[in-house]
Amino acid sequence: MKPPLPVRLSGSALPLWLAVGHFILRAPARLARTELPGFLARLAAQPRDGSDFARVARLTRRWLRLPGLRSRDTCYLRSLVLFRFVAADDGELCLHFGVDEPRSSGERLHGHAWVTRNGQPLNAPVTLRAGRLKEIYRFSTLTGGASTSGATVAAAMIHRAAADPVSAPPLSVS
Repeated sequence: MKPPLPVRLSGSALPLWLAVGHFILRAPARLARTELPGFLARLAAQPRDGSDFARVARLTRRWLRLPGLRSRDTCYLRSLVLFRFVAADDGELCLHFGVDEPRSSGERLHGHAWVTRNGQPLNAPVTLRAGRLKEIYRFSTLTGGASTSGATVAAAMIHRAAADPVSAPPLSVS
């Protein structure tokens, strides 16, 4: 296995790189201590520096390639980072949680998270484009959360992925 590439950043990228890394390190513990809607409301209220999707995604990948953080590389954490740092461009930024529609009765459910800006997906899973993804919860920077029951299921999805991203047990959604 090749070691990760050395991180070379210009002076202007360093503050955002450090902020993204701090968020990646602290977000799981902070989320474990609070309800998902409250956590997301605090993220939505945070000031943003005008960062675009490509820049935040690139810095996030750099952090999640580090040996101690590889297990945190899930769509949930990547989407939380995007929701926290990508500029809304005077529009609406939404964080979505969903599950793939099972193709057969015994198929395991797979959860996903993605971010949209003004209705356009930034990091959509393939199954969203294929029409097989059922949204269970959405949180908007403009209107807040969609439902508390969906928030409970979305929080459970995040916690299961954080506990063991490879062998998390199947999730049941009613």
